Formats: sequence, C-alpha cells, structure tokens
Amino acid sequence: MSEQHQRRDAMDGGSYDGGRTSIFDQAPGLLAVFEAPDLRLTEVNAAGHGLLGDDVVRRLRAGEPGGPAGELLALVREVEASGASRTAVLATGPQEALTLGLAPWHGEDAVRGVVVQAVPTAPPAAPPAAPAQSPVGSGDQTLVALQDALLPGGVPIPRGVRLAARYLLADEGVVAGGDWFDAVALEDGRLVLAVGDVVGHGVRASVAMGELRALFEERARLDGDIEAALELLDARARRVPPARAATVCAAVLDPQTGELVYCTAGHPPPMVVSPAGETTFLPASGAGPLASGLPFDLAEHQLEEGDVLVMYSDGIVERPGRTVAQCTVDLAEVVREAVLAGPDLERIDERLPERICRESIERLAGSTGVADDVTVLAAELVEPMPDLHLSYPAMPDTPRVVRAELAEWLDELQVGPLDEVALQHAVGEVVTNACEHAYSAATRRSDAVVEVVAHLDDEGYVEVVVRDTGTWRVPGAPGTRGRGLAMARGFADEFELHHGEEGTTARLRLRPTRSVGMLTASGANASGREPLTIEERPGRLVLTGTVDHRGTDELRRRIAHASYGGTSDLVVDMSAVTLLASAGVQVLYEAMAPANGFGLGVVHLLAPLGSPAQHVLEMVRLPYSTS
Repeated sequence: MSEQHQRRDAMDGGSYDGGRTSIFDQAPGLLAVFEAPDLRLTEVNAAGHGLLGDDVVRRLRAGEPGGPAGELLALVREVEASGASRTAVLATGPQEALTLGLAPWHGEDAVRGVVVQAVPTAPPAAPPAAPAQSPVGSGDQTLVALQDALLPGGVPIPRGVRLAARYLLADEGVVAGGDWFDAVALEDGRLVLAVGDVVGHGVRASVAMGELRALFEERARLDGDIEAALELLDARARRVPPARAATVCAAVLDPQTGELVYCTAGHPPPMVVSPAGETTFLPASGAGPLASGLPFDLAEHQLEEGDVLVMYSDGIVERPGRTVAQCTVDLAEVVREAVLAGPDLERIDERLPERICRESIERLAGSTGVADDVTVLAAELVEPMPDLHLSYPAMPDTPRVVRAELAEWLDELQVGPLDEVALQHAVGEVVTNACEHAYSAATRRSDAVVEVVAHLDDEGYVEVVVRDTGTWRVPGAPGTRGRGLAMARGFADEFELHHGEEGTTARLRLRPTRSVGMLTASGANASGREPLTIEERPGRLVLTGTVDHRGTDELRRRIAHASYGGTSDLVVDMSAVTLLASAGVQVLYEAMAPANGFGLGVVHLLAPLGSPAQHVLEMVRLPYSTS
C-alpha cells in the first residue's frame, strides 16, 4: 500500500480497495485534500474529478498556476495560512461554477493541509438590461393554487360552536406549503380542531402538508382520538423526510360540556379569551414534533359559554423585529381588543371568531410583516342554534315567505353562499310542490297547511323537513313542469320522500360550511428582517439574524462542513439569532438526529435564557444549553 493511501485511510477511516476508498469516493460533490507543505492536490474523489475536469486536476496535482486551478490554489493557501474556514464560488466554465467550503486539516502541532468540499451551482448572472416587472410568476401561481386546493375550502358549522379561520401566505409561491388547519365535526357532537406546520416551502412541503392533513382528518373522524391521529402522522413522518420535525396542535372540544382536550406537539399552545376580554395561554402539553420520539401527552381545559379558543401557527408569534415574548403579548392584546370592541358596523355580518382571525392577521402582519405563513383558527362556544318552525297555508305566495324566513335562519348560522343557494333551491322546490299538488280545490284553507322544520344537528348537517297532510298524486307525463323533486334531490346531500294516508314528508340534509379566506402578502415578510450570517470557528458555528427558509440550504451545508460530515462535535451558537423559524428548526433537528443513524459527532445547541431561539427550542423540545 502506498504512503499516499495510508495517509488517506488514517484520515477517513476507510480501507484501501483496488486504489479506491469507498467512503471517500462515494461522497456527493467534490471532496479533495491538499497536503502541506506545498499544498498540492493529493486526493480527489470520483465526483470531484468529474466536476473539475482532467486539466484542472493535473494542474492542482502539479501546483501549476493559471485558470480555475490557480484560483483554487490561492484559496487553499489562504485557509492554510489563516487556519480558519471559509466559503467561496469558483467558476469552472462559462455556465458552470462550484460553491466551495474550505477547512484547515489540523494535525497535532500544525495545519497538515486543507480539505475542500464543493457542490455545483449556477454562476452569478449578469443583471438583465430590462428586468421584467412581474409580481408573481407562473410557477408561483401554481404553488399558490396548489396550497389553496390542499387546504379546506371552509370550516364546518357544528352545533354550539362558531368557527372561523384565515390563512396568510408570507410570500407568494416561495413559502407556500407549510401551514395547515382542519376542523372535523363528529357524529356525537364533538369537534376536532388542528393547526399544523410542515417546515420548508415549495411543492415538497405542500405535498407533505396535504398528506399529513388527509391522514389526520381520516383518523380523527373515526372516534376523535387525537393521540392516535398524531401517532399515525408520527409514523408517516419517520418515512417521509419533508414531514420530519413538523409541529401540530390538535384539540377535541365537546360543545355540550365545554371540555377541551388538546396536545401541543412542538407547536405553540392555544389561547382562550373570555367574553370580558381576559386572555389565557394554555400550558403546553409537553409533546414534541413529529418523528422526535417523544410521546403525545394530552392536557385538559374547561371552556365556558362565550369563551373563544384561538389556535395559530408560529408565524404570528415569530415576526421580524419583535421578540417572541413581544409577539405573544401583541397577539393577546389584539384578541382582547377584538372582543371588547364589539361588532363592526362596516362588517355587520362578521361574528367574533371572524373578527379575531381578521384583526390578528391584518394588524400584526401589517405592522411588522411576517417571516412565515400564518394560520389562525378560532372557535367560540355559543348557545346552540334553535330550530326553525314554520307553518303556512298552501298558497302560491308561501314558497317566497318560507325562503325569506329560511334565509334569516341560515344567515344566523353563517352558511356559505353556495350552500345557502343549494338549500334555498331544494326547500323551495319541495314547498312549491306541496303548495301546488298536495291539496285539491275542495280542501278547506285551514286544513291545507305546509309545515317546515329546519334543524342543525350535532354533526353539522342542516336538516329540513317539509310536511303536508294532503294526498300524494303520481306525477304525470314529463313536460315543462314536474321536475321540482328531482332538482331538490340534486341540491341536497341526502333526500328522502315518504307519503301515506296522513300526508307526505320530504326530508333533506346538507352539510354546509363557512368560507375561509386565504390571503397573500408578497413582500410583507421582508419588513424588519435581519439576514442570516454564519461565522465558522473551530468546533463552533455562530449564527446571527433570521434563521428562516431563505438560509436553510446554507445552514445545512455549513453544519455538515463544520462537523466534517457529522463525525466531529459541533456547537451551534444562536445567542444572536433574532428569529428562528420552523424551516431552521428542521435543519437543526436533522443535524442532531441523522436519518440514517450515522454520525460520530454530536451537535450541541446554545441558546441563552430569554433569547428568541431558546423560546422556540423549548417549545419544539429540542435539547439545548443556555451557556
């Protein structure tokens, strides 16, 4: 075995096999070693040889100046002389470039050489003469449309609860894909609520979000067991990298008793506001993010009539230029003022949960901008809606009167406009049919009556029953009339018709929803944002500024570089971090718990008490030290 290969084996722990070390050669991207004292290239893996090209490799081995080889050698000498790591971009052709990470190879008494890692990247492009002024590209529009399709189009209308939700995309098409929410009305009247955050952005995050939401809804709908639903998501997240470290706050509310059971799986805890404006942040249940290995502990709280439960994503309490503590106080104050302000005369149909969702996003995101998507879900415990009872003579004008009365009842429920149209058409056709065909001309007016009863059941279905005491007549030959019952059947989710000696009863059911607003705030997230800077020291990375989706690729690469691919201990110092978003949390989570279990080094997180990073790390249950 040559001395050169012996040196390489001692460095990487591999074994010489036919002139190749498997671990060394299978490294992705370029991996090269320059040895002192002359700093000539002594080792380069197969991928790196292909990226550099034969001529550059030859020049580096010979120590010849000129071209990309000379530029790289100059960088290597700079790192060897300073003993400090650095990054750079090396152009290897008109349309090719490498993003380099150079680190000194320390021996017992001196620097033994320099290790270079690199991945291909696009070279900086010259600015176009006349840049296009388009706020949203076609790809961005596709992502926004995808996000809109994967989220619920509305929230249910359960008995005894008023629901509202609002969703804000921090940056059109760029971070679309992270946050999600859901509300499921169960057959026994309980309501399952959830707000989640899948880290990352783009198509991968959107798909992961849609999958987690669908799995949660299907499992929770069975029996309302949120612990079992979260365990299902946890199992999926262990197999799907984009879903790892996702956070969820899930709750089950019983409107009849006010009992609330909830779990904060690495997610901000819910807030409860009373009719008097008193706000309380519930204690975290102690669970960790998905795939963290921590159990999904549950907590309980008792709601009273008039209380509003507010669930939200971390984007609203981790805003640029504000500490988490300040953001939390801001949210509580906005919600309190929304309760005490009373109805808005300009929004006469707006109920309290809608007002809380709207003002939370408009005032907080509008004042500072947001660095991440924001979701707000509010549920108010109210007196159950009384049934609508109508009884009118079977006259030609009766359908119009019934529609007017039904419209007021549906407006009080805040049924969405499309669902209201469907119910009005279905009920109108049935009532018209009864008025025109149930009674003969000889029937006394006092006996020719049509009764209508509308009821909101525990599962959120509006059930309308139309009765008459007349005689059922078999429809005649098809013509321009006689299609009313068929139309009613088409407008309803369920339709039943029973007729006998005592008259005819038509029963129809429809599960309506309240619409949910999805907003975009292109450019708003940049307000007050401090860019991320990373300083590399021996065994330590010092982060400063905002750790969000914009810096995750660089942070991931720098952690891998500073820890020598996870083989050396590394301290990540976040004392100067002003905002730690969920995308940054996922990078830290991956570094501390590699997916393949490989890693001889340990990543330690440093976050002083009271710092923005400490608050987030405590919430997501990632281990850290304060000094």
